[in-house]
Amino acid sequence: MSQKFDNLAELISIQIDSDKLSESYEHFLAKHKNSIKQEFRIVVEPNLFDEYVVNTIESICAQINQKPKNYILQVFDKRVYNEKTFLNVVHKDIDRKSCITLPILYNPMESILFFKDIPEIDPKEYRKNIDQPWPEKPIQVARYSTNHPTLLNVQRLHNVRVLDKISPRILLQLSFDIGFDDLIKQNPSLWRIM
Repeated sequence: MSQKFDNLAELISIQIDSDKLSESYEHFLAKHKNSIKQEFRIVVEPNLFDEYVVNTIESICAQINQKPKNYILQVFDKRVYNEKTFLNVVHKDIDRKSCITLPILYNPMESILFFKDIPEIDPKEYRKNIDQPWPEKPIQVARYSTNHPTLLNVQRLHNVRVLDKISPRILLQLSFDIGFDDLIKQNPSLWRIM
């Protein structure tokens, strides 16, 4: 299934409300700001959020019949952590095979760029130089859905087009040990490829 443009899919059976997600994040921050590690990826428990986020996560898990391996809050918020430079680095996630993202707050113009593998280049070595661009143009430029949870193929080389270093980028991600294609194949009618 995973052709060059099959890297994101919407879980169309579930609607998300961006305003409620933002409110949930603000409540989370008000309660837990002092205990948050100052890192860009924070492993969190869903019960730290309000009822809206908990119910949304439970609905996602019930729809896809999968339990996430963890929940990650990706935070670029000047109140917590705001070093976005490394998002430019082309990489594959090593700690998960796919993730479903709830975009809480981000600039939609900061798109996700997907790249094809170049056999003679090791991305792990290449990523050591943050300022070095990938030698090929992206094969897909995409954005998270603001209407539905977004499944992301994190086993395809990708990065983020960072437009500025100060605008917030806050995403709640459910990580899975099942790949993008395999998750979709379990129930294709749940998904819309983006």
